[in-house]
Amino acid sequence: MYSLVVIDDEYIVVDAVRAMLGRLQQPFEVVGWAYDGVEGLEVVKRHHPDLVISDIRMPGIDGLSLIEQAKEVSPDTVFVVISGYTEFEYARKALTLGVVDYIDKPISMVKLNDVLTRVSQKHLEGRQKQQREAQYRRILKEGMDAVIARDPKQIREQMEGAWKELLTLADSVEMLRQESYKVLCVIGKLAADQNPGLQREELVSWSELEQAPDEAGLERCFHQKVGRICSQIEKEQTGSSHRIIPKVLEYISTHYTEDIGLNELAERVEMSPAYLSALFKEEVGMSYIKYLTEMRMRRAKQLLAQGFRVNEVSDMVGYNNYRYFCDIFKKHVGVTPSEYRGSVRKRTDTQGNDG
Repeated sequence: MYSLVVIDDEYIVVDAVRAMLGRLQQPFEVVGWAYDGVEGLEVVKRHHPDLVISDIRMPGIDGLSLIEQAKEVSPDTVFVVISGYTEFEYARKALTLGVVDYIDKPISMVKLNDVLTRVSQKHLEGRQKQQREAQYRRILKEGMDAVIARDPKQIREQMEGAWKELLTLADSVEMLRQESYKVLCVIGKLAADQNPGLQREELVSWSELEQAPDEAGLERCFHQKVGRICSQIEKEQTGSSHRIIPKVLEYISTHYTEDIGLNELAERVEMSPAYLSALFKEEVGMSYIKYLTEMRMRRAKQLLAQGFRVNEVSDMVGYNNYRYFCDIFKKHVGVTPSEYRGSVRKRTDTQGNDG
């Protein structure tokens, strides 16, 4: 559906257009209306509609001024003007501003239907297809990025989106078959490049797609292929997990004083952050953040017991923000760093006196 805004200082005209549109089989939905140019401009700013139908002569801001200002805030909006017989030359001038059509008064269902048909066919359908194609390319790019990052969850999500866009773009089952094969070839090759154990020929097969008789069969085959690619990636990742996690733990133990994030760790082991996070929790029994925090807290208690000042300890265990360190410490230990340091020193003094 295309969005439509109606602007006219005559209430009866606005109501008539809205009523007629409800009876016409046109892909337009009225999302707003106004009875003068000033209010109309605000409606356009708010909705950024596909089409505006506006009277030429109105109080406040006339139709031409409205169009000029509206184009600045909503450049993709298409404009049609309403004009009376005596305003024909005025309407012709409006066409020089980029107005695509006009309706002469009195407005009828036939006139409205004709102009909406022309506008949708000449100005909106092509643009909508371009927008869908741009959306499709964006989804494919994100899908390829997910394959490179070896993120099966994202691969599945992006390929689901790609299939939905393909359904709107393909003119026939054969075109759908060919385009889906191209997509599978691309992500299959990327997956094989990222995972040496994979063979693209095993993941993508034209003969299997060719055997699918209809759209439903192609959809099943497409998602089966995507699932096979994701499963192979997961298998490769799981098979090497016994080597990855010890490597990650070793890195954390020597760099816990630095600002190391999950993204950096994932990049070091050539794994997606999402998959590393899940694998870490499965292998270690807690999240990466919790593991890092507990390591830092253990070291902080040791340093406080050795007599280091709280602000020194904060820096030594990787917290640049002193107050944040104190909050985290109290949350995990139950007392503030200063209280912990004092209690340790008190115990030490008591033990010394007892000796």
